[in-house]
Parts: sequence; C-alpha cells; structure tokens
Amino acid sequence: MMKKVWKKAMAMTLAGSMVLLAGCGSKTTGQTSGESGQTTAGAAQSGAEGGKANISIMVPQFYGTELKNDHSDEVIKQYEEHTNTQVEWRREANDTYKEKLGLVLMDKDNMPMIVTGSGDLTANVVDAAKKGAFWDLTEFLKDTESYPNLSKADPNVLKAVTVDGKVIALYRAREIGRYGFSYRTDWAEKVGITEPPKTAEDVYNMLYKFTYEDPDGNGKDDTYGLEMTKYVGPIDIMQTWFGTGNKWVEQDGKLVPVHQTKEYREALKWIKKIYDDGLIRKDWATVDSGTFGDACKKGEAGAFVDVMDGAKRIWNYYIQNDVKSVVDPTKTATMTLVGPVNDKTLATSGFNGFYLITKAGAKTEDDVKNCLHFLDKMCDDEMMVLADYGLEGVTYDKNEAGKVVMRNKLEVQQTPNVGLNSVIAYIPNLTPTSPTLEKQESTIAQEEAIAKNKKVAIYNPALGYLANSAVNAEVGTDIEQIIDDARTQYICGQIDDAGFDAAAKQWLDRGGDRLVKEINELYQQDTAK
Repeated sequence: MMKKVWKKAMAMTLAGSMVLLAGCGSKTTGQTSGESGQTTAGAAQSGAEGGKANISIMVPQFYGTELKNDHSDEVIKQYEEHTNTQVEWRREANDTYKEKLGLVLMDKDNMPMIVTGSGDLTANVVDAAKKGAFWDLTEFLKDTESYPNLSKADPNVLKAVTVDGKVIALYRAREIGRYGFSYRTDWAEKVGITEPPKTAEDVYNMLYKFTYEDPDGNGKDDTYGLEMTKYVGPIDIMQTWFGTGNKWVEQDGKLVPVHQTKEYREALKWIKKIYDDGLIRKDWATVDSGTFGDACKKGEAGAFVDVMDGAKRIWNYYIQNDVKSVVDPTKTATMTLVGPVNDKTLATSGFNGFYLITKAGAKTEDDVKNCLHFLDKMCDDEMMVLADYGLEGVTYDKNEAGKVVMRNKLEVQQTPNVGLNSVIAYIPNLTPTSPTLEKQESTIAQEEAIAKNKKVAIYNPALGYLANSAVNAEVGTDIEQIIDDARTQYICGQIDDAGFDAAAKQWLDRGGDRLVKEINELYQQDTAK
C-alpha cells in the first residue's frame, strides 16, 4: 500500500517539475488589475493610465480565486487609488512555488519587478543576491519621508535578509509565537478528555481517541486524529516538542543541524508511530497543501498543528456554517488553541516571507521607488483593513463604537479581498491601528495562545549566518531536500534508521560538512551573539 502511495507522490512531484520546466521559457500569464492576459515584465515598467505607476509582482497562489470574486473589482479600485499604482499579478501555485522561484531567478528576460519569497531566505536566493540580482535596499529604507512605514523595519529582523552587508529584501513581519497545537473542543469532551494536552504522550492519547473512539458520535469509523498534507510545517513544529530545536541547535558551544541530534530521531519515531497507528491519513504525503484545514472543517480530523490563525479560521468556519457541537447541539463547535506541548513550540523568525526587488525587472531607481512606494502604502491602516477585513457592508460592518465586526459569511477563498494580503509587509504594525477589530472569542483565544507561545518559542540560532553562507548559497536548497525527503520516507516506512543514516551521510557528502564548518566559523566570529 505505502509503496503505491510513495510512487504516486514521486510521480506527482516529477509531473509538477515537468510542467515548470515546460513553462520556463514562455511569457508569463499575469493578472493586471484583476484581468488575466499575456504580459511581460517589461510591459509593467511602462507608464500606466491616469498617471499611475505600473509594477509587476510574483506571489504564491493558494486558492485560484485571488482577487477574482464578487466585489473584487471594488478592492482593486481601492488599492489602486490609495497607492496610485497598477499591479500586474503573477501568481504561481504554492505547492511548487519554491521550485518556480528558482526557475524565475534564471529567467532574466521575463523577470517581475518584485519577487515574493516564502519562509526564510533560501540558498538559491542568497546565491542570486551574491551575484547582484537584487537591489540593495539599505539606503532606501532610511528615507523616513518617502517610506514612513517601511523605514520602521526592525533592524534585528533585517539582519536575516542581509547578504554581504546589503539588505536584499523587505521582510513580511509575523508574530514570533504563531505556531502550535490546536484541537476540536467538543470532540475532546466526547471522548472524555477534559484538559488540554501538555505532553507528547497526551497528544498521542488524544489523537488515538479521535481516531478510534467515534468522537463525532455517528457510529462510523470515519475520523482520524491529526490533519496532515504534504505541507510539512506541522512536522517541524512537532519536532520541537522533543527538544530538537529549530533547523539548527546550539550544543556544547557549536551549531548543529537538528537532523544530527538524537532528539530529532526521537521525534521522527513518534511521528512515525502516529502514522503506523493510523492516527493520520495514509496518503498524507500526496494531499494537496491547498486543502490544509479542510479535514478539520469537514469533521474528518480533530487536531491541527500549524499557525494559531489557521486554527482560528477553522473555528470561524464552524460559526459560519453552524457546525453543531457533538456534545451539545444547542452550541456551535469550537477549537481549543493550546499552543506549546512539553512547554515548547517553533518560533517564527519574526517574519515569514520577503520581497525581492529584481534588477532585471526594476531596471531603474525610479522603478525601485515605485515598488517601495506601493509596498509602503499597502502598510497603511486603510489597506490593511482592506486586505485583512475586506469591504465594509460586504465582509464586515462597524458597530456603534466604530469597531470592525466581521460578518464571517464567506469562506476565505470566496472573499473579495482574498490574496491582497500577499503584498502587505505588516511594518510597523501587524494589525490596523484604526479601525480596530471587535474581537470574537476565537480571536481572543488566538492572541492568548500566541502570547503563551512567544515565551517558550524555539528560535533558529543559525538564521543570520545561513543568509551569509557561501556554502549554503551553493548547496543549501539541494541538501535540505535530501533530509526533507528522507524524513517523509522514514515516517511512511519507506526507509528505516539505516536508510535515514544513509541520507544524512549523503547530506554531508554533498556539502553539508562544509556548511557546518562555515556556519560555525561565522558563529565564532560573531561578537554580538
């Protein structure tokens, strides 16, 4: 069975790669002001109608409905007027975004002015930066008059997007304590669990009961404990519960990649056990990451490991769709946002994703200024309200106190503003300062969990060094994939301990040994650590 699943996953990966390679030399299909059409990066540099600047930006696509819903034309009109900018949107599927980014960075004739990155700086981005592919934003971000928002960027976070002393990207700010564990409250009550899990053993017991003790009360064997897709973020989070660390860990005065620690293997064995025991779906490694959250919404799974706002959205779905509690049908189902397990969870780096202004796309300083002007204006309260809350009278109303009250009648992918937040850096504020949101119970729970997470979140101690590592720029992306693939294979039973050891040796042989050496040299040279 699992051989078939793994072969299917590999076939899907190869098929995706073939599609990407086939499209590499073609002109992009962009979305300009909400309309799809064949365009090139050069077209976005010409003057726009009505005196508006014209920029192009590549962003991940999660739903396929981004700025294409009812009333989306109103959203487009509002951001264009506020920023005095027309945007050529180039959207690429999130599942293959990192691979596509690598191809785009090699396609100088078809380069968007702004390229969005996900997560932290990747090796291919660092390598491109070292070759001069991106504008140095250091001096631009000192211009408080032109960029009143972006100029307030946190200098400590900017270090993580600094290569060879140059700020080569603008980060998308995030809460430190976003990641953690959540579960469906009424399911826990149904199977006799009255306290949130504190340890990994507690989590296992909950997942077991959610799978085998009919938590929805329908008398059918149709539930499982933890929702998983091929998005492996939950694995990174769960590993920290075992003391693994966050990608790298400090041990005896040295920085060590986490896969070389005994704690990492302990975490892998635990995750493999929940797989072997049927507490997650057998085909998780092939499930489209764009559906992540759907299994909890549909009542197929009861636990969720990811960002706290993801758990909040599941809770809001229950409210929107009047999903009844299985223990009290007079009430709506809810989520309990636990956060840390074993008093640990994964920290964000203070940002999640970044914006690169490319020299091949933004050919002049005026182009750079247009890009930064747009990104700065999108951090104004008006645009953050538009991106995060939508349109007054459509997705939200204001109460007598002038606070935003969400209607919550639409799924995220159905809202007119879906996708607009992909161009908000959230600098200097993570939420609008005015008008403020009338907070629902789910939002209050989210904020409490984030505050709790922040106190125990595990940071990546090598983050700044990786951004300036020549070896990481050379081999980092490739060797990271070796470990990611081996981890999935191990969990699914395709390889054993010896197989993982072989992958770890391959990681070393392909440049990992040089990477560890260089990272530790940079670590020892850092007098500010």
